[in-house]
Amino acid sequence: MRRKDREIKSIDDIFSVVERCQTVHVAMADEKKPYVVALNFGYDRKGSDLILYLHSACEGKKIDILRKNPLVYFQMDCAGEYIEGVPGNPCSSSWKFESVMGGGTAAFITDESEKEHALRRILQHYSRAKDDSSPRKAAVFPAKVMENLCLWKIVSSDITGKRHR
Repeated sequence: MRRKDREIKSIDDIFSVVERCQTVHVAMADEKKPYVVALNFGYDRKGSDLILYLHSACEGKKIDILRKNPLVYFQMDCAGEYIEGVPGNPCSSSWKFESVMGGGTAAFITDESEKEHALRRILQHYSRAKDDSSPRKAAVFPAKVMENLCLWKIVSSDITGKRHR
């Protein structure tokens, strides 16, 4: 990282940023050009590893790409705000932000219990529930819905964070 003064060094602080982010951008390598999609997500923390849970239809361009090449890179950011610079010097303006990025391998989830866990983590992330005692824990996902839903995960052990205040 070029700007070491903006690096988030604490893994706890990095996960705090993940918690506040709403969207993750996942980059894939198509045969001819890069391909990036913005997705909703849920996550788990295993030590310093981040496990992102994602969902989509079971067919389409991103699924085709991931089946050929599951290596991905992701980025998420939040806390954006314009910082006005010095009058007469437009280059002194800046942007307040926090971001997390990392790489990993996408893996499709086929186990029913892991699929349900992934869906619950996605719902929990957006509801901001801090535990599994919410009604989502007892939710029953209809079999037909589960059949037509593609769930996948990215496990990353090389996440980094950056912020500018």
